[in-house]
Amino acid sequence: MAKPITKLKSIEDTAIRLFASRGIKEVTIKDIAKEAGCSEGALYRHYMGKDEMAWKLYSREVEKFGARLEALLKGEGRFSKRLKSAIGLFYSFFDEDQLTFTFILLSEYNFPLEKKVKPYLNPYNLVFDFIERGVESGKLRIRDPKLGAAMVLGLVLQPATLKASGRFYRGKMGERTNEVSEACLRVLKVRDSATKTQRHKGRK
Repeated sequence: MAKPITKLKSIEDTAIRLFASRGIKEVTIKDIAKEAGCSEGALYRHYMGKDEMAWKLYSREVEKFGARLEALLKGEGRFSKRLKSAIGLFYSFFDEDQLTFTFILLSEYNFPLEKKVKPYLNPYNLVFDFIERGVESGKLRIRDPKLGAAMVLGLVLQPATLKASGRFYRGKMGERTNEVSEACLRVLKVRDSATKTQRHKGRK
């Protein structure tokens, strides 16, 4: 029983790699089978076709990451600390598995609108809810939580997009966590004790 499972993982890893490097539309079942070293029939035993494979892999990986992000954003600690931890999670995911991160990042708009990941595990929803709660609790001075969330997502994801396309610096994304976190805190106008302490130290 172990061999078929192992082979399926190899097929799925190959598909993610091809989807990430070429884009879903440019990849065929024949391409995946050839790269994975299996027959096209082997793929059709698990998936009805390329589109179903791409969606199932996408939703699985997004929801897996969403579960990790949810635990951080809904955990204990100051807003600023949880935000920084969440950004660190995004970038450690990129550094550890750039292909899967790139596949997720570049594939979102390749699926029909009716295809949706579980709302409570959707990273976008989690970030929006986190910032909205911050505004409601008075921890953030930004007036529009949706705008704040959109700007934070841009600050976090755009450097990763450039990195994935080879247009960013050579180091690891994790090395940029502090800089990006500070930019996000400024955008959101965070006011918690940690942020105040950092400002106070900066003046000395």
